[in-house]
Amino acid sequence: MNGGIMSRIAVYIITGLLLSPLKGICSSIPFDEARTYELVYNVFVPAMKAKADADSQSGELSLWIPFPAEHRFQQVKDYTVSSPLKWKITREKKYGNRMVYIYGNASALPMEVSIRFVVKRSPYSGIAKEEVNRLAYADPSMYLTPLTVTAGYSRIVKLAKSTAKGLKSDSDKIKAFYNYVVDNLRYDKSGTGWGRGDPVWACSNKRGNCTDFHSLFIEMAKVEKIPARFKIGLPMPPEKKEGKVPGYHCWAEAYDSSFGWKPLDATEAKKTGLKDRYLGLLPSNRIEFSQGRNLILEPPQKGAPLNYFIFPYAEVGGRPLKGIKHEITFKRL
Repeated sequence: MNGGIMSRIAVYIITGLLLSPLKGICSSIPFDEARTYELVYNVFVPAMKAKADADSQSGELSLWIPFPAEHRFQQVKDYTVSSPLKWKITREKKYGNRMVYIYGNASALPMEVSIRFVVKRSPYSGIAKEEVNRLAYADPSMYLTPLTVTAGYSRIVKLAKSTAKGLKSDSDKIKAFYNYVVDNLRYDKSGTGWGRGDPVWACSNKRGNCTDFHSLFIEMAKVEKIPARFKIGLPMPPEKKEGKVPGYHCWAEAYDSSFGWKPLDATEAKKTGLKDRYLGLLPSNRIEFSQGRNLILEPPQKGAPLNYFIFPYAEVGGRPLKGIKHEITFKRL
């Protein structure tokens, strides 16, 4: 057997070994079944130590923790809140995101809050246009305004126009924008700049995480007058039945005038190679929490709008409180 054949055999063996774990994960992705999860969302709010915070120690504490979304594909079956301070469920006005709002005197710090959710999630195939008018916060006209127009935004306009050249239907343009992001961006969290969902940065650097991938897709769609919106939640590892939640995950939806709201997940498509499946269908191994960017909470925070809302945010005396920690665990029921 010559060296060339041996080299090719070695490549096949190594490739198979590298891909076998991915194949196992892909085969466990629940595209065809609903799943129910128990989530325990623990939040640790520290005491204030800096002298500058001394005057705020007796001030009002406000803590906002995201609450899972509810719709036909996701239902909150049960929840309990354990908090040393008063709390209530509130809903912000623009996008309808819900949250647990905890409030009281800051002298209670440090403190721990624990929220248990039981959530049933089904594979999500989007919202037909016939349903859209009956649903709150689904009006496509709400999702046409660019996130921000900076000096580099013209790059996105040029990219979107060139990618959509010759295409007529929303469906074809959505697919072309999605394919561009999957094919041309790298899932790369090295260095700085990633994770902010800055579409101009993503366009220029062609890398980032799920926030960056989908921010670019959304802005490309808006250039072509296609409404698009940002969704964020928690990933449930499909191959595991319980454990710690490994960070957040986000995706996008675009409004196809011939269909309605169509979901897509460019980063999972990139990671798994299942590009065709993740356009128009999301599996049930995720829990949606909120939508939109530049968010004003309820009651409104004194600080700046939040870039997105998946982790806790707190203020004391109207000033943002740093050092909040959280831990989220899941169990498939």
